[in-house]
Amino acid sequence: MKLEKIAVAVAFAVALAGCGGSKDKARELVEASGLTKHYGAVVDMAAAGYATRYPMLEREQIRNVVRDNLDQKELASDMVDIYADHFDNNELELMIRANQHPEQAMAIILGSKEGRALAEKVMKVQTDIAKEMQKSMADSDHSIVDALDDLKDDAKGV
Repeated sequence: MKLEKIAVAVAFAVALAGCGGSKDKARELVEASGLTKHYGAVVDMAAAGYATRYPMLEREQIRNVVRDNLDQKELASDMVDIYADHFDNNELELMIRANQHPEQAMAIILGSKEGRALAEKVMKVQTDIAKEMQKSMADSDHSIVDALDDLKDDAKGV
């Protein structure tokens, strides 16, 4: 799987998770959005992509390499920055509420004029989120490939 596809998947996974809002509110949104759960999915998707290039390695080895080279805290920090740059505190609070009550998320977001405007804004910000995730993954790609190549050589006895 290409890193671009993974970035898009992450962007969609956090679409409802979430200018000039506070970083504290943005951090609260990232926490409310369950980034930890999404991070596991990102690692699994990336590992699946690398697995096709490294069939001689066990899937768990590949996952560990991806996990070691794709820093969850850095991804969360990037998300905090994007949310704080693009959304004000009221918008962040609305998205936090939607994440805390996922069964009511659509009603919360689309139930008011402000919510509908926010939904449109979130869709526009997805481009920035996708670009940032793609950049983070591309930055990690070289170190992941190096580590996987080392494991492959070890497996071959080189």
